[in-house]
Amino acid sequence: MAVPEESVDKPLVSVIVPCYNQAPYLGEALDSVLAQTYSNWECIVVNDGSTDDSEAVGRAYCAKDPRIKYVEKQNGGLSSARNFGIKASRGLYILPLDGDDRISPIYVEKAVEALEGHKDVMVVYGQAEFFGTVNKPWEMGPYNFRSLLIQNLFYCTALYRRADYDKTRGYDESMRDGYEDWDFWIQLLKNGGRVHQLPMVCFYYRQKEVSMFRDLLKDKERLFNASLKVYTNHADVYGRYFDPPMTLIMENEKLNRVVAAYQQSRTYKIGVRMNRWRRIFSKGRHSA
Repeated sequence: MAVPEESVDKPLVSVIVPCYNQAPYLGEALDSVLAQTYSNWECIVVNDGSTDDSEAVGRAYCAKDPRIKYVEKQNGGLSSARNFGIKASRGLYILPLDGDDRISPIYVEKAVEALEGHKDVMVVYGQAEFFGTVNKPWEMGPYNFRSLLIQNLFYCTALYRRADYDKTRGYDESMRDGYEDWDFWIQLLKNGGRVHQLPMVCFYYRQKEVSMFRDLLKDKERLFNASLKVYTNHADVYGRYFDPPMTLIMENEKLNRVVAAYQQSRTYKIGVRMNRWRRIFSKGRHSA
């Protein structure tokens, strides 16, 4: 299938699809890319060391349309796969899309229009819906940067400029438990720039009985550590907006609950006990 001639004068959009053992869903994600009303795109499927049929699915779609490309790498996690795909891309704009989610047919067209028409806009996303085990709208609050520091305000499948990505350190590859997209948005937007939400449903987020994010939400210790990683990565930014730092915890009800749950965990209690023993030992040594 040849790329339509009318796309020649339009900027190229690179859709980056990381995939780890998502063969049952990958076809739906790629079908949603093929259905786009905007035609000048490339889609890079990054197989992050899958052990299922992801390779067969990815290569079958490459045969359907030359705009779809398949690459593979050793397993390194979601951030690593996204960075790998972006570095292999050629587009002016980047759109990450996880291998088990979907986008609406007009999403890329409307998002490109917003970025092309407003140079101060850095990120474009739309309204969203959950599908799968849960089917309902995804309610998201209005964007401002201070609110973004308190909690993530939008999903990873938002359009942004490759040039802006290149000014960041990319998705943090040490964050394998989640929140890597939240960390990335803070990087991208910490020096200003508008975020624009399209007034229509553009993204469909699959809900499954078992998923990485569901597992994270159940594990309060991992959730606490993932949140803490975001805060420590951007300590200078948080210091400008929250003084004293406890203001952040008080304003973030979710974090407040996580901290309370973490303080009941065995790891936290052992840590408190060890610190108490360390202080006693240190005091006894100094007095000797």
